[in-house]
Amino acid sequence: MDNHCPVCLKPLELVERYPRRVCDTCASNARSKDGRLLVFSNESMSGGVIAHYAETGETYPSHECYIYGIKCHADEARFGGIVIEAA
Repeated sequence: MDNHCPVCLKPLELVERYPRRVCDTCASNARSKDGRLLVFSNESMSGGVIAHYAETGETYPSHECYIYGIKCHADEARFGGIVIEAA
């Protein structure tokens, strides 16, 4: 079964656990509400999510982000890594 990125509508393989996930291209454009580029990653080898402003490395204190004006949420994927889904 096919799925689409909820931001750019690019076809994606359906992952039932993350039906609203965005494609990698859109995920790389995640921004804070004020438009600053964000980078999400696992906090440690045991998981967790941490975000930083791309240009400064300063910690971003939220999992909320915006991709081309669409509100999204970053979270830890089940087996590691980060998944961003449209809210």
